Amino acid sequence: MNWLLPRLSRVLDLLSTSMTAVFALTLLSTPVFIDDVIADGPRPDEAIRMIVSQLVNELESNRLALEADRDQLYALVNEVIWPHLATEKISKLILGAHFKAASADQRQRFSDAFMALMVRTYATAMFEYTGREEIVFEPYQYEPADRTSLVQTRIALPGQAPVPVDYAFLRFKNGHWKIYDVKIDGISLVLSYRRSYNQIIRTQGLDSLIEALRAQSGDS
Repeated sequence: MNWLLPRLSRVLDLLSTSMTAVFALTLLSTPVFIDDVIADGPRPDEAIRMIVSQLVNELESNRLALEADRDQLYALVNEVIWPHLATEKISKLILGAHFKAASADQRQRFSDAFMALMVRTYATAMFEYTGREEIVFEPYQYEPADRTSLVQTRIALPGQAPVPVDYAFLRFKNGHWKIYDVKIDGISLVLSYRRSYNQIIRTQGLDSLIEALRAQSGDS
C-alpha cells in the first residue's frame, strides 16, 4: 500500500495541481450575474456564476482566516461546489469497466474519497487567484430539453496564452444541471484520472486505490 502513495501523489501533481488550478482560476475569474438565475434552477452557465459569487465573496472577505484554517476552507468549498457535481456520474466515468464490478459500498467509498481529495486540491488552488485573470464565455446555446450541455470558456492568465476550459453538464430528472467533466485545453479531467487509476485498480484492486486516495487527502 505505501508504494502507491508516491505514485498517486505524482498523478495528482500532474492532473490536479495544474489542471484543477486552472479550473479554480476559471471559476473565480468569471463575472457574476446572479440576477439572471431562473426560478426552476440555474442554467449551466448560470450555475458557474453562482459558485463564483459565493467563493469570491468568501475569499475576498476571509482570505487570511481561510489560509490559516484549512478545515474551514475545505468545508466552504465542499458546501459550495459539491451540490453542483454529478458525483455518481463522475465516479462511473472514472472507474469505467471497474464500476460495474464494484460493490455499492466500493462505489460510495471511491466517490467519497475522490471527491474529498478534489475538494482539498481545488481549495488549495483557490489561493492562486489574484483578480488579474480574464475569462471569456464562448457563445452558449441553451436548450432546456437537452440532457447534456457544454459551457465553453477561455481563461487568460497573466503573461500566458488563453486556455480553453469547457464544462460538461448533465441534466437530472428534477431539471437541475450538474457538472460531470471539465476539459482544459482539450484534455478531460475525468478521462485523465480514468487512465491513471485504471492500472492501479488492475494491479492492486479498487480497495487499495480507495485507501490511497483517503491517505492522500488525510482521511485515513
